[in-house]
Amino acid sequence: MTPKKAAPAKKAAAKKGDKAKTLDSLGVEWLCDKLTAGETQTEIVKGLGIGIATLGRWIASDADRSARVREARVSAARTYAEQAETVLKGARNPFALAKAKELAHHYRWKASKSDPGSFGEKLEIEQRTQFTDLTDEQLDAKLAAIEKAKKASGDADPRPEA
Repeated sequence: MTPKKAAPAKKAAAKKGDKAKTLDSLGVEWLCDKLTAGETQTEIVKGLGIGIATLGRWIASDADRSARVREARVSAARTYAEQAETVLKGARNPFALAKAKELAHHYRWKASKSDPGSFGEKLEIEQRTQFTDLTDEQLDAKLAAIEKAKKASGDADPRPEA
């Protein structure tokens, strides 16, 4: 590598270090406040004049910082849900209402991705089966019926019978 090409690489590395120092000086609390308020990462980096990859690396470089940012994103879900309601209430004509419905749908989607436990769709199915009310003979009869149905369908248990 020639000396002329090495100088720009050093400047770029210095600039990257300066950007990380800028983020360090602002701190993770500042970033979390911005995220919780509903500001996007793209809006944040544009305001700082840095790239989104730089912000991502800065977040990922520290486990505590990464955990706090995840918590801020979960908190932001409430903000997104409130934004959905606000845009719907602010619609003053049919066109504004149609636009507000699309925005509200998007905000609710963002909330569901940020905090699926509170705003996501329930995907879990809970099933409880109790056999405590059956006698041993009734249980044996049910088991025999299940095994008979399996054999009839060709889906027999390959294990040898004991």
